[in-house]
Amino acid sequence: MEVKRTIPVKLDVPDERRDDLHQTIDQFNHACNYTVEHGRNNDGYLILNKSKIHDKVYYDLRDETDLPANLCVRAYSKAVESMKSTVAEWKKGNSRPLPRFGESSAVYDKRTLTIKDRSATLSTINGRVAVEYVLGDYQRSYLDDDDYEKRMGTLHYREDDDSFYLHIVLLKEVEERGGDRVMGVDLNLKNVAVTSTGRFFDGGELLWGQNHYFRVRRSLQDKGTRSAKQALARLSGRENRFVLDRLHTISRRLVEEARTHDCSYIAVENLTHIRERMWNGNDQTRRQMHQWAFRELQEILAYKASEYGIRVEQISPAFTSQTCSRCGHQSSTNRDSETGWFECNECGQEYDGDYNASKNIGLKLVTLPEGKRPSGLGDGHLALKNGTLNPNGDYTAYDRASSEGESHVQAHDFSRG
Repeated sequence: MEVKRTIPVKLDVPDERRDDLHQTIDQFNHACNYTVEHGRNNDGYLILNKSKIHDKVYYDLRDETDLPANLCVRAYSKAVESMKSTVAEWKKGNSRPLPRFGESSAVYDKRTLTIKDRSATLSTINGRVAVEYVLGDYQRSYLDDDDYEKRMGTLHYREDDDSFYLHIVLLKEVEERGGDRVMGVDLNLKNVAVTSTGRFFDGGELLWGQNHYFRVRRSLQDKGTRSAKQALARLSGRENRFVLDRLHTISRRLVEEARTHDCSYIAVENLTHIRERMWNGNDQTRRQMHQWAFRELQEILAYKASEYGIRVEQISPAFTSQTCSRCGHQSSTNRDSETGWFECNECGQEYDGDYNASKNIGLKLVTLPEGKRPSGLGDGHLALKNGTLNPNGDYTAYDRASSEGESHVQAHDFSRG
């Protein structure tokens, strides 16, 4: 499988060239907006073909801006991709405005950007700018990995720390992991993630952070002054980085858990309408659910898992919280909506509700019929803390005493799972 990584690298920009980068970003956005405003044919329809849009706006962009030729191409290409997305939504019957570009960024390719291990040069409205990297261990680990090919990048300016960043895109091929062992993962508010192998990732720190930023944001909004609005912009950047840092940590540990149990697949819920499906309680809980980054966590998880050849598969969430993972009995009264505790009305088995759901999520992937299951999954086995379940419900315990360090197993009765 192809693994794609985008690595943010802080740039040490010479003071005398900072304005060149600012103006380049501003003119790049102007070129994108010009493309949207003028990229129509004689019948008034948006032009979504890049060859035709080139004929329509390229020479105008050269006159309208001081951008070099290849940055003009990158600008109209970015605009076309956004217009395609908008038209796709229109065809679905969804109302969506035409794209408008105002973010502090510009897209570069190999002709406008030269990427080296510790420095880069970027095309601007005033020739090329040479910049040095300000690197941490994370960035070094990727830039020094010869298996990754450095492809392109996006120049960003962050107002909160008054710095430029280059988001470098890296690509490499990774062999998919063999085997048919699955780890189920349930996402929730109190517990960010719970695995079928019995790992719980508490959401308290994230909820505390979101509540803290909410209170500060509300206080600044009430003031309404210019300085308060500037502080709000800086606060937004800090909050986003706070959340992303926690999500990266959780997703990394989920991948480590999958590798520890020799899993080739991680099963997660399809997130469509997740907020409507979950109990939303009082106003604070509803706000927290609205802010909660369920989809971002799944995307980061898939991103990190792919580097080890582990595939993340989405399954239907129907009844995963109401069904007993031991006997299969399904009832809306099995789980207490207040405490989240699960007690089966049929067999009496008791679990933490999120843990029970994580096993059901994994079992759904394991028991998918032929033709619907991922290629390579085979019979499928659900990974638990001390063993695995097969589609027939047979439990097999890990042999922890194996001198080879592999997951050798011996058969046990399913009821012990």
